[in-house]
Amino acid sequence: MTLPLAPRRALLGAAAALALPRLARAQQVTWTAYSFVPSAQLVPYKQLEALAQRIEQQTGGAFRIRPNVGGSLPINTQNITQATGDGVVQMADDGFFVGAIPVGGVLRLPMLINSREEAEKAGAAVRPFLERAYKRRGCVLLSHYWFPGQVIWSTKPTASLDDLKGQKLRVTSPEQGEFIRRFGGTAVTIGGPEVPSALQSGAVDGVLTASVGGGRLWKDLLKTCYRLPVNYFDAFFIANEEAFGKLSRDQQALLKREAEAAARNSTEEHFREEDAITAQLAAGGITMTAAKPSDVTLGRERIMPYWDEWAARQQSDSKEALAAARRALGR
Repeated sequence: MTLPLAPRRALLGAAAALALPRLARAQQVTWTAYSFVPSAQLVPYKQLEALAQRIEQQTGGAFRIRPNVGGSLPINTQNITQATGDGVVQMADDGFFVGAIPVGGVLRLPMLINSREEAEKAGAAVRPFLERAYKRRGCVLLSHYWFPGQVIWSTKPTASLDDLKGQKLRVTSPEQGEFIRRFGGTAVTIGGPEVPSALQSGAVDGVLTASVGGGRLWKDLLKTCYRLPVNYFDAFFIANEEAFGKLSRDQQALLKREAEAAARNSTEEHFREEDAITAQLAAGGITMTAAKPSDVTLGRERIMPYWDEWAARQQSDSKEALAAARRALGR
């Protein structure tokens, strides 16, 4: 029996209404994000949270990102690149990427970069190499940000390069570790969440970090700071390539735009706060010693040969990336 037109329209309308909630649920996307930083009080994590809030608001809840601080998920911070590429998480704030993305070591070479301006100039020159390297790992590089220079903090008296001899120092890359070894220290690589217990147990004597990073985070465990900027620490907001590909074009554009904003805000806030936080830490009892010009000269002279040694051991893209960075920096 054929229903009259009006009842048919009513039934079709009812069916469509019932289908709408299912359609809305099918279109909703929820991602898990993970940060290498071990505290929700640090700038990059705050920016990741703000990014997630803006995206949820601008998509009316259709695209949600759930941030997690470093150490809160069973993912070693040194394995974040792999976890993102494998889809364990869909987005990450990746700072310990050198093991998976060797070309990233270019920007960690000791004494190569000497200011924020140089960091951003070298970063722009190397970015195409980094994007390709992340793609090979199943990731999309969304944005790039910087911390101020990583200086030398310790539980022991440290006021010169000579004082590094015999110390066990936590480093953030093999390249940084080479600098420590060339001055008689031992380099130890551990993630941020493990640092407090390592300092308390004596497994490490100190760390290389900025005041806005580990300096303020571990201030109660540190006694001295020799402010020789060994290198500048950078990090990336990245996404799983497959998950990114499933987003609508508008969502992809929004994520890239907000990730760039989060990176820009992180860099700005880091450099704006560094001097003030250094002064606060000094007032709190940490002995701050300015870098001796002679140590800066000695450090650069002793480590410069390593730049070419490093490049000779790397794949061709790393050699090309180093050449691009040196051209950009005029050295």
